Amino acid sequence: MELHQLGANTWYVPGRVNIGYYEEGGKGYLIDTGLDDDQGRRLLRLLGERRGLPLRAIINTHSNADHIGGNAFIQKRTGCEIWTTRVEGALTDCPTLEPLFLWGAFPFPQIRDKFIEAKPSRTQAIANSGPIKDTKLTAYPLPGHFLDMIGVRTPDDVLFLGDALFDPKVLSKYRFMVIVDVVRHHETLNRLENERANWYVPCHAAPARDVRELVRLNREAVSALTGSVFEALEEGPLSREDILARLALDWGVEMDPAYLLLNLMSVGAHLSALAEWGKVEPRVEQARLLWAQVREKERE
Repeated sequence: MELHQLGANTWYVPGRVNIGYYEEGGKGYLIDTGLDDDQGRRLLRLLGERRGLPLRAIINTHSNADHIGGNAFIQKRTGCEIWTTRVEGALTDCPTLEPLFLWGAFPFPQIRDKFIEAKPSRTQAIANSGPIKDTKLTAYPLPGHFLDMIGVRTPDDVLFLGDALFDPKVLSKYRFMVIVDVVRHHETLNRLENERANWYVPCHAAPARDVRELVRLNREAVSALTGSVFEALEEGPLSREDILARLALDWGVEMDPAYLLLNLMSVGAHLSALAEWGKVEPRVEQARLLWAQVREKERE
């Protein structure tokens, strides 16, 4: 674990999730904390050895477990505050809501590991846009991947992007990108394409001076999955589970229960977008929720 400097007061810690660090007024601020207690312990050790400043706050871009998993350990050790948007804060304060959110009922044990359900931590709500509390940091809205995800811009013009963009290798490996709102995700990609910063730091891709090509590749991946979901319905109505099974078998994707539920959520997000665009519609047949293409004449 290492600190890499990107500006006078801005660093990042590379890893499976890139973590941000910023200093202002003799205090430190973390942007996300990684997966678990071990990550939190290693972060504190690194910051103590390399910087030695008290940690004032953690800013969480969103509430997925690999971004908030170190919160509880760090907050217990330092007493720091944790800032995030109101909706993401609800899931951070009560992480059982995430597997419940995925399953639609009280979660079964196999989806309650640290990869889905982090330890709870105490958050304070911030707006998803504009100045962050009494700091020079700025929140930048990045809806789409999750409920109310934000980016964080430092005065060094370093923009931390949460999970708004993924490395092409991640896109090709997992095929089903985790997205809750495809329409808003496209809006985020369009905004990022025209946003300028000195450095961009996605959590699952290398920092870059220019992300326009990465935006293009992510847009293509999202659009391709939307197209695949739509094409799966060409021969007739299917359930969300049917669509996922068909695509997963075609692509050779293996899944455990948690990964399957995440992928079902993504397929559902694409169906919701297609419904919003008037291209598919839900039907209930024999107590099953099915999805069907809307033919051109029906749209008229």
